[in-house]
Amino acid sequence: MPQTTTQPHPLAKYADRIDASADYTARQLAALLELSLSSVHMMAGYGWLPGSRMRTPARGGRKYTWTGQQLLRLAGRRIKVQYDHERYAPSTLYRVGCRCPECTAAHNTESRQRRRALAEEKFPEPQRTRLVELVGEGTPVEDAAQEVGVSVGYVFGRATWDAAFADALDDAGWALCVLGESSPACGTAGAYRGNDSKRSPRPPCRGTGCREYKRESSRQTHST
Repeated sequence: MPQTTTQPHPLAKYADRIDASADYTARQLAALLELSLSSVHMMAGYGWLPGSRMRTPARGGRKYTWTGQQLLRLAGRRIKVQYDHERYAPSTLYRVGCRCPECTAAHNTESRQRRRALAEEKFPEPQRTRLVELVGEGTPVEDAAQEVGVSVGYVFGRATWDAAFADALDDAGWALCVLGESSPACGTAGAYRGNDSKRSPRPPCRGTGCREYKRESSRQTHST
């Protein structure tokens, strides 16, 4: 039998973001709660969002709205929840307290998708393409990132999960090799550090070979 418990309303954590004078559609409510639109529809269907008004847009269909005052009242209530995985979406159950592997995985997936959608808005494909072109022409990654309007941390952060972008950046990064990728010293500690001696100065290398050396060195350090 599903476990029944009472929990604060999912709106409670977001009450300070609710405008009492505004009206909210289901889509706006989903954005407020950081949930999918289908999860909000299920919450409404199971009675967690009573008091909605139905509108018929000019293009047809139905649209449900809630006033900000209604949402604030709901935010102060507790709701009775059954952790019933046959009736409720896992991401919805996570929001009201279930931490089983299925609900946690669903929440993590939604969170990852939301973060990556935001990442795409901030660093869209045309900007990524231009950055890779600049690096391939010999522009340091830091300078290329500044030119397209993002931080260098954002560039390398995306490369940790976007394999296609990481490969393109690595291919372009060979143009930054100080010694050249055919040099025996390419990808060594000395090449990465550079040489600041007056006799034969050489800047630190941030080409692909030396970046690969640094990544591998960091992995070995963290594993010991």
